[in-house]
Amino acid sequence: MTDPRIQARRVRVERQRGHRRLGVVFAVLVLIGVSAGGVAILHSRFFAARTVVIAGAVHTSRAEIIATSGLASEPPLVSVDPGAITKRLERLPWVLTANVHVQWPSTVAIAVEERVPVATSRLGSGAYALFDSTGRVLADESSRPVGLPLVSLQGASSAPGRTLGTSARLLLAAAAQLPASLVPRVDEMVETSADGVVLHLGDGLRAVVGDDEALAEKFVSLATVLQRVDLSDVGGIDLRVASSPVLTPLVSPSNVQGKGDG
Repeated sequence: MTDPRIQARRVRVERQRGHRRLGVVFAVLVLIGVSAGGVAILHSRFFAARTVVIAGAVHTSRAEIIATSGLASEPPLVSVDPGAITKRLERLPWVLTANVHVQWPSTVAIAVEERVPVATSRLGSGAYALFDSTGRVLADESSRPVGLPLVSLQGASSAPGRTLGTSARLLLAAAAQLPASLVPRVDEMVETSADGVVLHLGDGLRAVVGDDEALAEKFVSLATVLQRVDLSDVGGIDLRVASSPVLTPLVSPSNVQGKGDG
């Protein structure tokens, strides 16, 4: 027969264990409730992306940035992925870089650096495409953009966001460094297999630039020649040696005919 004192002690021990188990269960339930409440609060409108601050965008509209970012629906900030948004924004035609930051409790800040157009090219439709120095197609315009050199690019695309191949690299590099003061003097920039970059200056005058070495110096020489030299009988300016431009005489039809008669 069990001693009543021992039996009573066993009962007390079992009761204590039961209380501890109930305490653990209660604590777990409280933790679950708090977590669920916290999740609900974080997904509430108070912590949603209700404010979008955009800086640096000139050619890219606010509506396009918000739509591309997926922020039009005002998602919870806890669900906003800055890295994924950055990648999507940098696929937009004009966007070079984008930085996205979440600012609690309800703001997403987006800083955009846009690409710089350096040249334009005629399209088969009669419109003009704008390009940056990498060959990225930024936009298409119905008329020639003011202040940009016209370049001749084979297979120029009218699809903003596309990037031309490496074949356009030389022309666009030259266009990017062409001084603004010379742009009105240049009718068109072309690339030939024999002479590299060539500038058509009107009235039969052409300037041979060659490769992309010392472009700045070549354009300084060209500006100097255009300003100081009487070019009425000049047909070409060879700038391939930047410090020593060479002038070639204008070949008139009468001169060509005379040589043939001789």
